[in-house]
Amino acid sequence: MRAVPAMVDTIDSRQRFTPRRLTVIAAVLMVGIWVGWTALAEPELPDFEASGDPLELPDQGSFPAVTTDEFEGILVGLRGQPVVVNIWASWCAPCRTEMPLLQDAADSYPGEAVILGVASNDDPGEAKRFIEELGLTYPNVFDASGEIRVALGLIAYPTTYVFGVDGTLVARVNGGISEQRLAGLIEDALG
Repeated sequence: MRAVPAMVDTIDSRQRFTPRRLTVIAAVLMVGIWVGWTALAEPELPDFEASGDPLELPDQGSFPAVTTDEFEGILVGLRGQPVVVNIWASWCAPCRTEMPLLQDAADSYPGEAVILGVASNDDPGEAKRFIEELGLTYPNVFDASGEIRVALGLIAYPTTYVFGVDGTLVARVNGGISEQRLAGLIEDALG
């Protein structure tokens, strides 16, 4: 039997890290760092300010379809206390997970902060069944036209927006929110 010669690495170690290869490696690392940083950074808030005549919150248990103007009127009517707006859909699994946290927050801050759900991109019947199934008592409205989610710059379901006592949008959380993060945002908005 004849022996097969072993493969020998013929590349000189000085050739492995040429200036061109180092430049490519540095570029890849910089892109990776930038992607990671932007993923972890706070999202930029949309340019949104509620205006118009103040409107009352919908009655408990009701689930009205509202226009953007009506939604803004509700926010104007709530100035003086923080408002947490949560945009959700019945088909959204993370929404189902966080809705009990929102209910707990509504129960924990009565008269201090308002939780307002906005169902969007959903069937109104399915959304209403979702509210009933989870036993939600905080107010919810239906964004029938999709204008509210567009006005708020929605990019993911669920998304939570926090408005300060002066009605200014102060925070946005894309995707699910934790109990601790929600409580922290409400406490910050209360001042």
